[in-house]
Amino acid sequence: MGETSRQRLLKTLRHQQPDRIPFDLGSTLVTGMTMGAYARLLKMLGAGERHIRLCDVIQQLAIIDEDILRRLEVDVRGLVPNLGRKSPNLEQSERGLAFTDEWGVRWEKPPASLYFNIAQSPLAGDIKEQDIDAFPWPDPAADALFAGLEAQARQHYENGYAIIIENLCAGVFEMCCRMRGPEQFYMDLAVDQALACVLMDKIVDLKIAYYRRAAREMGQYVQLIREVDDIAGQQAMLVSPDMYRQLIKPRHKRLFEAQRTLFPQPFFVFLHSDGAIYDILPDFIEIGVEVLNPVQFTGKGMEAEKLKRRFGRDLVFWGGGIDTQQTLPRGTPEEVKAEVKDSIRKLSPGGGYVFGAVHNIQDDVPAENITAMLEAFKEARDY
Repeated sequence: MGETSRQRLLKTLRHQQPDRIPFDLGSTLVTGMTMGAYARLLKMLGAGERHIRLCDVIQQLAIIDEDILRRLEVDVRGLVPNLGRKSPNLEQSERGLAFTDEWGVRWEKPPASLYFNIAQSPLAGDIKEQDIDAFPWPDPAADALFAGLEAQARQHYENGYAIIIENLCAGVFEMCCRMRGPEQFYMDLAVDQALACVLMDKIVDLKIAYYRRAAREMGQYVQLIREVDDIAGQQAMLVSPDMYRQLIKPRHKRLFEAQRTLFPQPFFVFLHSDGAIYDILPDFIEIGVEVLNPVQFTGKGMEAEKLKRRFGRDLVFWGGGIDTQQTLPRGTPEEVKAEVKDSIRKLSPGGGYVFGAVHNIQDDVPAENITAMLEAFKEARDY
């Protein structure tokens, strides 16, 4: 008899070799698929007409139905708290759709766009440290945020699945960019570091309060939290490595130490950070990151074979199975299959690898390429 999904993932997280490579699809807001892609998957599977629910309106990400997760033999189940982006009060205007989230960030989606973009940042402009203290921050431990999650966690746990919880908000750096506006926060980091640090520390405090409530509610069922911070583009980091080490790294360290303190074992520190982050991967390891997502092997210096060779003993690679920018939407099915198998060959030896796409599967991916990805993984997943 084969291993359960949770046993399979725990072996992988411990750098042991399970019976087959674990598979993630849709457990987080960075490992799923948009509603258009999901509609094509449902049609391809002959799953019948059904209402597609969203777990994230901003990215138009679908909730993958439990029967589909079972059919595709997905090993991970995700818990998404009742964030504002899950079911916002949308406003219709000539500019398209819009809403303001619980952080005061204004989002807009033009009529021709699939996604929502930030239109207004609530702490933009000339502010003082006391303005950060006085801001009406959302309650990170609100009952409504966690309603229904414990029952879901218990059911998934009893069914043998590995469980990951979504985070409260974007990463420390990213969230500050949203609250101040990216250009303004870059200026803060350069010329008003005291203000930048007060804002970053506030985000860290809110996240830790969220962890505390999540651990109390469902810590006995959960193996990971999807923490995040995108601090690099595809060619270079968005801040210098020195600035990361001086200002952002200590905040990340505090987050990961809090997770380890609050959640019972077995628990593993998961960080989503894409782009060209090769130079700071030793820093991530030093502060306790154990799982790296998404393994964007198209980023400068992020070749999969090199990552596995240098960091494979310290990091579990989660994702990196297929490029979602070029190969999956624009390649042939044969090219998709070849890249999936090549990624598995490079990243999976000895365990320490969870299969998934590099990022969310987008609306421009043809059905035959989704099929090719799934078929190639199934052909190559056994150790």
